[in-house]
Amino acid sequence: MSATKFIGILLLISLTVIGTGLYLNNNGDPVLGNKLVGFSTLFIFFILMPAFIVVRYRNKDLSKFSFTTKSKEEQDQEDLDDWDDKSRLN
Repeated sequence: MSATKFIGILLLISLTVIGTGLYLNNNGDPVLGNKLVGFSTLFIFFILMPAFIVVRYRNKDLSKFSFTTKSKEEQDQEDLDDWDDKSRLN
């Protein structure tokens, strides 16, 4: 089973727990219902979302999403050349 499918199954389980918590909140024990909804929401946003991001961007080249077209060496050289430029102060 791939990691994406595993994360999807965990998401469905978490959504089911949220639904159960909402049902308990309205028809049963509201304290337990609120705890189920809260813990499941925390699990989704602090465990599943970062895991999904790591899995999806693991072997991707993210340099094409940069706004600069210059290489890192050109940017470093430009920063070194610009350290004593006083024209910005006027």
